Amino acid sequence: MNVLDALGDPAWFADGWPATPYHRVGTAAELRSTLTWSALDTILNDQGLQAPAFRMARNHQLVPMEKLTRSERHTSQAIQGLADPVRIGDELTDGATLVLQGLQRFWPPLADTCRRLAAEIGHPVFANAYLTPREERGFDAHRDPYHAWLTQVAGSKSWRLWAPQRDPATDAADLEMVLAEGDVLWIPRGWWHTGSSGAEPSLHLTFTVWATKLDAVLRALLTEVLRDHGLSQELPPHAFRDGVRTEATITEGMTEIADMIAKLAPATLAARVVEARLEQFDPLPARSVWSMIGGDRPSRFHAHPEGVLHVDGVRLRTADRLLALKPGQEAPCRAVLGRTDSFTLTELDAEQELLDLLIGARLICAAPCPGR
Repeated sequence: MNVLDALGDPAWFADGWPATPYHRVGTAAELRSTLTWSALDTILNDQGLQAPAFRMARNHQLVPMEKLTRSERHTSQAIQGLADPVRIGDELTDGATLVLQGLQRFWPPLADTCRRLAAEIGHPVFANAYLTPREERGFDAHRDPYHAWLTQVAGSKSWRLWAPQRDPATDAADLEMVLAEGDVLWIPRGWWHTGSSGAEPSLHLTFTVWATKLDAVLRALLTEVLRDHGLSQELPPHAFRDGVRTEATITEGMTEIADMIAKLAPATLAARVVEARLEQFDPLPARSVWSMIGGDRPSRFHAHPEGVLHVDGVRLRTADRLLALKPGQEAPCRAVLGRTDSFTLTELDAEQELLDLLIGARLICAAPCPGR
């Protein structure tokens, strides 16, 4: 399944981010299986959840963490901030909203979904879950510094939204809607929003885009300009004697720095921005521990084409690898990564050297990945 197809028409994201919210009915029904009620029980009781991977809110205020956590002392090192399922259950019973943060880090179905969505949209994505008891509202109107898709997993939730320049305290909402199970709401960066559950408890996911911003280009530019030895030249005596002289000195300095910038190669800046950007993506699953310590090699594999985050000629970049293909390897590489079924290595029309390269980069793997 193409994740972006479930969340919005990919054409809407071809040239920019949609500037206004949109509501799609039922298109994300398949994503409901990534977080079920039984999955919540497993996460709270069996995952050893630790702050800040969760928080709770009631009446627009956060519940103090000491009311939700416990410490573990019967180990060699004390562990603080562990989720206490009983205390969290008491707060839920009392109407508090539970937020599970960064689920892609520890819940495999959402790790896989976020990884594929991040590859499709070209920016890192993280997932939070919001569980709100019936007829409650955990958070008042607020706005976030990033874009997000909201997908309703269970129950329903009523939403009110205000444009960035509006004031929720005094202005009527610009948009009002109810999300039913399987629905999607796109909230652009800066839009005010608040939601409340209905007659049944509400569970929804947010897929949040950690978009690379223009300041990444500026940071790359500064890093390169600071390498220029011309920056070490000293300003003349009396450079700041008066306003006119000061302005002239600064103008001349700006001109020289602009000349330094003009000499920079865009390819150099692009490589630096890409390198910094790839550090924000989660890596692909590691090889099985059994195979890492010398156990039998797995027999069946599957491909992770979404792991290729940047292509520069015959060089492929993943979140933690740079692969250089040799002449003649590009076509078989595409064919291998295009496989949607599981396979044995002998079934592939590719030389062993290429397969070892892809296995080392985990672009083909034998890990028990959801949906593979």
